[in-house]
Amino acid sequence: MPEEDLGKTVEAIKKRFKVVGRDEELRRVIIAVMRNKHVLLEGPVGVGKTTIALAVANFLDRPTYRVDSDERYTEHKLVGWFDPSRVLSKGYTQEAFIPGPLTESMWSGGVLFINELNRMPEGTQNVLLPAMDERKIVIPKIGVVEAKSGFTVIATQNPEEFVGTSRLSEALKDRFVWVGLDYQPEAEEEAIVVKETGYRNMELVKLAVKIMRKTRNHPEIRRGSSIRGAIDFVDVLRHHPNPLALPESAYVNAGIMVLHNKIEIQVRARKSKEEIIREAVLSALEEVKEQPPKPPSSHEVETDAERSSGVSAAMADLGGVPEIRGESILKHAMGVLAGQSQEPGGESLAQTLKRAAESGSRWAILEAYSLLGEGLTAAERESVERIVSRIIALIAASIGEKGARKFYKKVGPFTPGLEEFDVELTLENYLGKGPLWYGDIAAVHKLPKRLAVSLMLDISNSMQRLKVVTAAIAVAVLAHKLENDYYSVVVFKDEAEVLKSMMEPLDLEGLIKKILNLETAGLTNIEEALKKGFEELESLHAQEQVGERMGIIVTDGWVTAGGDPREIAGHFPKLHVLQVGIGGGMQESEDLAKDLAEIGGGEYIFVRDFGELPHDVMRVFR
Repeated sequence: MPEEDLGKTVEAIKKRFKVVGRDEELRRVIIAVMRNKHVLLEGPVGVGKTTIALAVANFLDRPTYRVDSDERYTEHKLVGWFDPSRVLSKGYTQEAFIPGPLTESMWSGGVLFINELNRMPEGTQNVLLPAMDERKIVIPKIGVVEAKSGFTVIATQNPEEFVGTSRLSEALKDRFVWVGLDYQPEAEEEAIVVKETGYRNMELVKLAVKIMRKTRNHPEIRRGSSIRGAIDFVDVLRHHPNPLALPESAYVNAGIMVLHNKIEIQVRARKSKEEIIREAVLSALEEVKEQPPKPPSSHEVETDAERSSGVSAAMADLGGVPEIRGESILKHAMGVLAGQSQEPGGESLAQTLKRAAESGSRWAILEAYSLLGEGLTAAERESVERIVSRIIALIAASIGEKGARKFYKKVGPFTPGLEEFDVELTLENYLGKGPLWYGDIAAVHKLPKRLAVSLMLDISNSMQRLKVVTAAIAVAVLAHKLENDYYSVVVFKDEAEVLKSMMEPLDLEGLIKKILNLETAGLTNIEEALKKGFEELESLHAQEQVGERMGIIVTDGWVTAGGDPREIAGHFPKLHVLQVGIGGGMQESEDLAKDLAEIGGGEYIFVRDFGELPHDVMRVFR
């Protein structure tokens, strides 16, 4: 397509589908599909991946079939399935076959749009390979389905670090051309808010966009808000004729309402989510107020006043930002822990910590705990550790996620919606009976396979207590992820110890307390750690419902005791290595860590910041 025509096509798409900006991204997608390439759009939540994909698909004027992926989206939902009653009356014919979106898009030469491809199970993803590469698939009892001219796959995905995503196979990624999307310039985001809300008083629009952009750069926020946060902010406060005349509490409370579920704070954030949002709102408000206000038109005032009333008053009554700040919690908690202060009314130490933890400033309490001396009584220490364990569990739950699963098949009773059934067994149940009913159909159920994971944690270095706390969070994240699976926890220095065996029932609080009370420092025997970890995996060898077995070792890679661990690494079905620092500052430790991952067929991850260890543990499952 000539450059001039390409520019006209981009403008036509933007005008028809009301796309703001994204000229370069649209150009790339159009060039790809015009050359019969499959396109993968990747970017954070809320940057317009779906908008661009559907705009291009609809502009092509081809049939478009949409798939919204999740971990339960099976191969048969994508390809199609046989209807049991039709098979019994007509046999395995095309008439008895109900095509899925992949088959329909191939038959019609249309566009298969897959939203959030990396939330789809790996087995389902693999069905796409022959369709994209050879432009055909084989459906048992139907035969070969060949794609008509025009068949294209356009998919979107969130970056791998986002919760609930999995990693695409190299083979599947190789079939796509990639187009990356990031957050748009400030002026374009303002235009998007105006387009989506219909609200044209730019003071409030600018404030909303500035707040969202500050959440993306705040040092204590791991993942900031998309433009949806700005849209919601404007919709909550849009009724007021002078949007910069509200009390600060109205903006802060609106910010908390719309942002609380849209941002993710760092594990080591010293402030609560509410405090961080308050900072972003007040900082943006100050910047906007420095600019001279522009009076809204009478039309804007009249229209928006009709749409809502009393919102700011309601917002102001929602209650202010928590009075307790992270720093004051830290100072106060330290004073209480040291026995230097007492709450009015004789509030106990446990009550003080519990109240502080519930306010949201959890990391401040963990920091206070990490500085504790030995002056507490056994009862006081028990109370403190109980609260700290609960805080760690809460933080872990906010990081962990269940993710995609593999399945195994089991024949059982049929219920509407199941896609596979055993014909021979169904006929055996049906013959000689009268009309077919659901109880005669032998359905094939797809049940999730359970994971078996052995985590091996190096405690040979003299770890500060705050690092021990972070390690406890990482273990709790794993426990949250594998709540319905099998896992063991092995800690090691000169010797290895099993803190939790595979078959041991979960006692998360007890497990966290064990980690918090570990005695660190000593020699490093990676070989024995791997032996213990492998023994734990082998203890489940006879469990048929177990799917993937893997080991995860967290170490600096510096061997100072035991033998060479490379041989035992080869026994693992899969071994992932998370290297925390370079042991002894030597290249040999890095080489060993990489060798173990390569021999074990797993992933090597260098943990650049120990505080990121909980997130890096989750990376091996994506």
